[in-house]
Amino acid sequence: MISCGKNGKIYTILHCYSMHYGYSWKIHIETLPLHHPPFCQLYGFGTHFEIRLSKMLNLLIRLIDSIIWPLVIVVSIWVVFFVNMRFDLGLNYFGMRPQEWRGLYGIFTMPFLHGDFDHLFSNSVPLLLSMGFIFIYFERERFHILLFNALLTGIILLAMGEYGSNHIGASGLVYAYIFFLITHAVVTRNKEMLGAAFLLIFLYGSLIYGIFPEYGRIVGKNISWEGHLGGAISGVVLGLLYRNRGPQQAIFFEEETDDGDDDDDDPDAYWKTPEQRAQETTVRYYYKERE
Repeated sequence: MISCGKNGKIYTILHCYSMHYGYSWKIHIETLPLHHPPFCQLYGFGTHFEIRLSKMLNLLIRLIDSIIWPLVIVVSIWVVFFVNMRFDLGLNYFGMRPQEWRGLYGIFTMPFLHGDFDHLFSNSVPLLLSMGFIFIYFERERFHILLFNALLTGIILLAMGEYGSNHIGASGLVYAYIFFLITHAVVTRNKEMLGAAFLLIFLYGSLIYGIFPEYGRIVGKNISWEGHLGGAISGVVLGLLYRNRGPQQAIFFEEETDDGDDDDDDPDAYWKTPEQRAQETTVRYYYKERE
């Protein structure tokens, strides 16, 4: 990355991304200038200009680096599904049963159980991406966020779900993680995270109307709208609780100020042209004797 200051100085910015931890740092190196003060204006760069890789490319690299654990979780869900289907184990019986004591273990088993392949696939992609974004933006709190959303979503469903029903699937977690990202991005005004959240909304088209009971009757499927609503509530609550954690409003470049810049006051500064440097003045005094 290259930056041009207001006073014509040329800077080089090395913008590095950590492939393991998902955060970035900058090394600011002042380089020798070209001997042409209006260099930046001459080439139309204005006060500041940056040459860098696309943000989305950097985000994609960080996403790949942070996808390992989410991929392990999703693969585990697929393994449980195919083992249950191959050996006819009837594991779906152990889903979430609201307002019953046996519904407590359903908090942990429900996300791993799915009715058919379409149900499994429709949850896998948004679940993988939403957990990946959480791993990118919340390095220290990521496991806490995943666990607390799962617990709170299950508890809400356990309390508000219909008695005698059996809920299976990871869609509640999808709602929880996406609404968490949306809430945190809106509160902190982080545009990058908000863009990631809207990408997930685009991929998971039923996100908005899936929290209403009429949606299941319209599409002709038995959909757990209570689980979706519980996940949305969980995501909003935890998004507010974690508003001071993770990325805040992004500031990509700090404006230069002239306060304390001693180089501008130095007449012999190395970056000034010979014409701008102070010329040595010789003062000669002549005395005329009084007549």
